Amino acid sequence: MKNITRIGIIAFSTFLMWSCGGETSSQAEETTEEVANVEGMTMVNLRDHGFEGAIYVPNEDFGAPEFERTNWGSLQIRVGDRFGMELQQEPISIEEKKAELMDEQVYTVEFVEDTPNLLFWKKSIPDSGIDPEFQFFYLYDADGFKVEIKSFESEQFSESAVKKMIQSAKSYDNAK
Repeated sequence: MKNITRIGIIAFSTFLMWSCGGETSSQAEETTEEVANVEGMTMVNLRDHGFEGAIYVPNEDFGAPEFERTNWGSLQIRVGDRFGMELQQEPISIEEKKAELMDEQVYTVEFVEDTPNLLFWKKSIPDSGIDPEFQFFYLYDADGFKVEIKSFESEQFSESAVKKMIQSAKSYDNAK
């Protein structure tokens, strides 16, 4: 009788683990997508540069990565001329950044992507003949540890360059 009970418990436990523990196809696609997003990138331990965490940056094919700590405590990362972003603890909120952009007097701001953790926008001066520039602001938040990651706003970047920086920003992890 005890053996039948044990076998029943084992069979039931196996059934529960099988039915609850598998990943859905959308989870599998997300995992595959994340791996593809860091192709051509190398993980850098930011603690070596006085900042918490790790992040993927473009590999040496794009130029040697340069890291600079600022007087205000942020870390600036530059790789070649098409990759420049800044990481800062104690960030402003997405709402504050959006309000700041909406107050822009010279440029017209159009949001390419607007999510709870990411603003990706295009700045242009209509009818000026000047190429538009793209920028982003990403908010990392894990267990109350917050970091803002943004493109250098004093520089002009193409849409594809900013998309690469967004991939990098999304790879940031303070626990690594």
